[in-house]
Amino acid sequence: MNQNTTTTEAGAVGRDEAERIAIIQKTIKERGDALRTRYPVLGRQNLVGMAIFLIAVGGVLVSGWAYWQGLISAWLCIPLVAFFTSLLHELEHDLIHWQYFKKQKAVHNLMLLVIWALRPGTINPWIRRKLHFLHHKVSGTEQDMEERGIGNGQNFGPLRWFIMLDTYAGNLLKALIITPRGSKAKRVGRILMANFPFPLICATLWYGWLGYTLVNGVAAMAGVAVAWSADVVATMGWVQNLVVVLIAPFYLRSFCLNFISSNMHYYGDVGSLMQQTQVLNRWYFWPFQLFCFNFGSTHGIHHFVVGEPFYIRQLTAPVAHRVMREQGVRFNDVGTFARVNRYHRSAVARSPELVAQ
Repeated sequence: MNQNTTTTEAGAVGRDEAERIAIIQKTIKERGDALRTRYPVLGRQNLVGMAIFLIAVGGVLVSGWAYWQGLISAWLCIPLVAFFTSLLHELEHDLIHWQYFKKQKAVHNLMLLVIWALRPGTINPWIRRKLHFLHHKVSGTEQDMEERGIGNGQNFGPLRWFIMLDTYAGNLLKALIITPRGSKAKRVGRILMANFPFPLICATLWYGWLGYTLVNGVAAMAGVAVAWSADVVATMGWVQNLVVVLIAPFYLRSFCLNFISSNMHYYGDVGSLMQQTQVLNRWYFWPFQLFCFNFGSTHGIHHFVVGEPFYIRQLTAPVAHRVMREQGVRFNDVGTFARVNRYHRSAVARSPELVAQ
């Protein structure tokens, strides 16, 4: 039990859980309202959402153009695009909760489509909406398909690491390995339908490019040349551009997000809203937070007050963290890794029944 966690839980003694939840929610809402009163532009959600959307999309396009023109290296382009698409991920999450353009469905759906295309390995956002609403209803239980889909509750073996890197291919592999024989085809079919067409295209190009690069690398070490046709070489040149501009940034961002999200959510023995999430905001999480827009620090706020857009959560975080800590929410509980994301510290470190979930 680390010092942060001990302090957090000690402050909650003597209060009923429902009361503690109400205190947290009231404080967060009041802080958000105070910020919107002080800065009225924050209340114009459509305007702010569209501005962030245009800035992030523009950032992706400019970064990609600069790479194609030889103005920046791949090593700069990839993290830049990963950062801008982390903004787009947060926008998609808010759009799923109908935070922007609820009455202008054409604009709303166009934003979802563009965001999906620029994060090409992600699940269909209209399908994700159903999974995400279910996540809020049954967070941390076996029915929470969204969190299970990013590895939450599964032992930290090769399969979980692969799922955190590539949820599409990872869950296909998981379905083939773990799903009972009679249900494999149905499960695989659902995964393919939920990830058509962008993740299918993304994975095909990514693993094709990795294979092509690996073959060339091995051949070079062996002192031989591979006799690729001119068409293959030209095609792979275009594929490499797409890898640098969209696909590699996606996998970088996705891994950081899934690593943080699957470990800040608890799984398997969650009994209440207070037990659904923790806050991860220690300095050593920042390499991951950079590419998921501080998700580990602010997403727990969303579980208490669902209806706030992500930019408000970033601004309310100092006040929200204070009251969350006081009322018993855990901070930086790194023991979650050994407990396979179980909430209770008495949980067995490696739970066989969780491996198959």
